This record gives sequence, C-alpha cells and structure tokens, in this order.
Amino acid sequence: MRGFAGGSRKGDGRRGGRPARWATVVLAAALLPSYVGIGMSGRAAATTARVSTSTPAQPPASVPGGAGAPTAVAPQVPPGTVTRTGTHLTDSAGRVVLPRGVTVPAGRVPTAGEIAQWLDFGFTGLRLEIPMTRGGLFPPSGEAPPPGDRELGGLDQAGMVVRELTGRGFTVVLRIVPGAAGYTPSAADLTSGLTRLAGRFGGVAGLIGYEVPAGVGSADLAGAVRAVDTNHTLWVEQPAPFDPAARVAAAEGAGYVTGWVDGSARRAAALADAGDAFGLGWFFDGPAVESSATGIGPGEVRALTAPPAEIVRPYPAAVAGAPESFKRDGAGVFRLVYQPSRAGGGTFAPGTATAVVLPAWAYPSGYQARVTGGQVTSPPGAGVLCVVAGAGATRVSVEVTPAAGAPAPVAPTRAGAANCAAAPGAGPGSVGAAAGQPPSGAPAATSAADDSDPVLLLLVLPLLGAAAAAAVLGPVFVRLRRR
Repeated sequence: MRGFAGGSRKGDGRRGGRPARWATVVLAAALLPSYVGIGMSGRAAATTARVSTSTPAQPPASVPGGAGAPTAVAPQVPPGTVTRTGTHLTDSAGRVVLPRGVTVPAGRVPTAGEIAQWLDFGFTGLRLEIPMTRGGLFPPSGEAPPPGDRELGGLDQAGMVVRELTGRGFTVVLRIVPGAAGYTPSAADLTSGLTRLAGRFGGVAGLIGYEVPAGVGSADLAGAVRAVDTNHTLWVEQPAPFDPAARVAAAEGAGYVTGWVDGSARRAAALADAGDAFGLGWFFDGPAVESSATGIGPGEVRALTAPPAEIVRPYPAAVAGAPESFKRDGAGVFRLVYQPSRAGGGTFAPGTATAVVLPAWAYPSGYQARVTGGQVTSPPGAGVLCVVAGAGATRVSVEVTPAAGAPAPVAPTRAGAANCAAAPGAGPGSVGAAAGQPPSGAPAATSAADDSDPVLLLLVLPLLGAAAAAAVLGPVFVRLRRR
C-alpha cells in the first residue's frame, strides 16, 4: 500500500517464520514482568522511574505572567479526554482504549493527505512534538515559523494542529522536546514549561496528556501539572525494561510504546506483537538519533517516518469492558474477547459500543464478522466495526474472518470510536455480519484454558527474569499464538 515503509500483504501474520515467532515469544515474555512494574514501587522486576499521580499536588515553580501564564481550568473533564484507570487508558465513556499512530515531528503541520492515510491505516492517536527552549518557553517552530509571540507562540501553533487532529477523532499526546541542538531541559525548565503547557491545554478536548523526557524529578513535575490541570496525565519517557534500545512512556503502571529500536520492519513488528499480547498502545517513530541531527531548531523540521506495513493491523481501539484477549492469526482471523464490565467500577451508558479497527490492508477482499453476546451496529464493510453488548451478557466474543470477492473496508472519515454512536436496545446473543456477507464460522472458542493462561502469566512472570520466563512459558505463548 502506498505510504508504507516496505512490507507486503504476502505472508502477513507469520512475521518471518519460526525465528521471528520465537523472537516475539522472548520479547513478550520479557515484557509483562517489567512493564507491570513501570511506575510502581515494590516490584523487583521494575527498572523504571516511578511516576507519582497520587501524591498531594505541589505548588508550581514561579512563572512570569503574560500569555503563557497558567489559567484556571474548569472542573469538567473535556470531551474525549483519555485518562488512566488502574493500568488501563480509558476514555470519557469509560472504555479501555489503545491509541495507536505515529509521532508528528516538531514544527510539522500534517497535510490532508497524511491525515487521510493515517485514517486508512486505522490509526487513532498521534504524538505531537512541541519544542521547548531555556526557561520553559515555546517559540514558534517549523521551516517557516508563523509570526506571533517569539517566546510562547509555539503554544498557539500547537493548538491549531491539535484542533485539526482532534476534530478528526484522533487523541493526542503533547510531547515536550528540546528546542535547540545540544539543549537538555532541566527540571526547573520542565516545571515552568509544563505549567505553561498545562495552563494552555488543560481544558482542551481529545488529549491523552503531556509527555516529558526521562531523567528528571517526575514526581515534582506531576505536581506542577496537577496544580493547573487535574484533567490530564503526565507521562515520562524512559528506556523500555524489556529492551533497553526501545522506549516507553509510563505513569503508575499504565503506558505506551514510543521508541522502536532501529526502526526496522522486523523489530517494529515484534514490538507491535508485544503490544497486542499485553494490550499496549503505541506511537511509531523512526530510530533514535543524536539531538544534533533531529532537525529541531529554528527553520528546521525532522522528517516524518513512514510506518512499516507489518504494524498496520486490526485491533480494538476502544473496548466497552475489560479485554481478556485479542489477536490476529496467520490466516487473517481476528478474535477479541472481553467482559462488558467497566474498568474501575460503575456501568456503561446504554448502547456504549466497542470499536474494532479493520484496515483495508488487512482485509483487501472484505471481511465477515460474527459476534456472540452482542451485536454489530456499524454499516456493512465499515473500516471500524462497532459492537454493543447484549442485555445481561457476561462475555462478548468478536470474530472477523477474511471474505472473498467483497470490497475492502471503507476507511472512516474520523478516527476510531468516533464512528460508533450509542445504539441502545442491543439484544443478548445477537449475531451481526459486515462487508455485506452473512455470518460464518463458529463463535470464538472459550474454555477454562482461556481463563487460566492469563492468570498463570500474571502469577509467574513477575517472579522470573526474561530468559527464565521465555524458557518456562514459551510453549504457552506458542499455544496462544496458534489459537
């Protein structure tokens, strides 16, 4: 497909045969014990910095007045805000969300063609870089920086991009990056910058939060954010515990993948496979380079890295419940199983839908969908499959299989769950079809083994190192991958 960095449809799902499969097993086995410990104290497997979101808020550092000074934020949570509920990212409807997309380099304004392509790939989130200079200032950036405030005009510039992206249904992370080659932000600069950033965007809809580099006093920074913005989460980027060459951004046990090692299709596919296995969001970016070569500075823009085809795949963008498992096998069959119970307690509004992204690249000849415990509410052939749990259902299973001779899924005009309007009245056990095809095949199989495997992983993996976990649980992962 046009716009991919390599890759092809042929052989999709096998990821390079047996060596790639075992590479994924080792990576996945290493991921959970370390990732569960991200931001959490008292876990021996954790090797990452703790990001506190529960300590009392601290007064922010003094910030000069003017256009960038913090302003009072309304107590109402802005629509479309993504927050943290336990170890999950959740949206304002209470659904567990998996934002996936790319990193937009500092100073770059996405074109209409790029946005359309991201929608075609099924992306639902974007990570927007905002350059910060000494003193926590945000000057305009780009090849031709727009006129305006030379110290804080970058906030208005970012605001226009955020408004365009969230208007198309994307959720956005605002990532602070150095605004000059060789500049490493200090804790004081980040405190001032975050106070200005959160004061400007605290009431803006569609945000996942703010992201900062590693190696600073993250607890104090979280307090600075909370002092002016109680709606959004602070994420701290750090080396990934399962691969020091990769990176994650974390907050109290929740997080998403940000660094993609060498950017190769093979390594990217392995990280995306791990994201599928453990329900992680991600934002693709090119390999890390020295700060002097990032292209961040006056009149410079870093190139936008095209994602490899291997990471464009079906996934649940928003789950109205607690996901048990999801995967796509080598035959292209996608299965999702979830319990329609809200993370953190409470109930969903009637008709709250689960949104499953089905890119045309994954189903070039259309698809068939079968649901047990709920019903499909999206139009036939939609690029986002919407599923509503039936009354009294305790488990919902979704199975999507490739069709033959049907049109490819139609890319949405807005990202992810924005395509799934509430649909009250779903009946229990309803079966829906998509792509203009009748339902086929049996419901996604569930058994006692389905329930016991995740429990086994959660009990055993935190006690084992990566190598031991791979040796002991390799057969379990292979069996899971073959289902």
